[in-house]
Amino acid sequence: MSQEAVQAVIGKAVLDSEFREALFADPDEALEGYELTEEEVAALKSIDAETIESFAGSLDERISKVFIVSGGAGGPGGGETRGGETGRGLVEV
Repeated sequence: MSQEAVQAVIGKAVLDSEFREALFADPDEALEGYELTEEEVAALKSIDAETIESFAGSLDERISKVFIVSGGAGGPGGGETRGGETGRGLVEV
């Protein structure tokens, strides 16, 4: 099993609305190029589109709130990224 490939597909589906639409419109085409077993492809095809859409929407809201509260990554309000650096990545508040 290629857990990394499954994680990559799910992550891309959550973060990339165009890929998400393609995944549900034509999963075989969207999954081309990923090293997935037949079982993994079947599992990914069985994911409910509404569930992914809902999660993606709630994640977008959370990311937007973090960005606004922090003044933007590296902007006024500072904040430190998860890697301990400032100015890049997600800001922890």
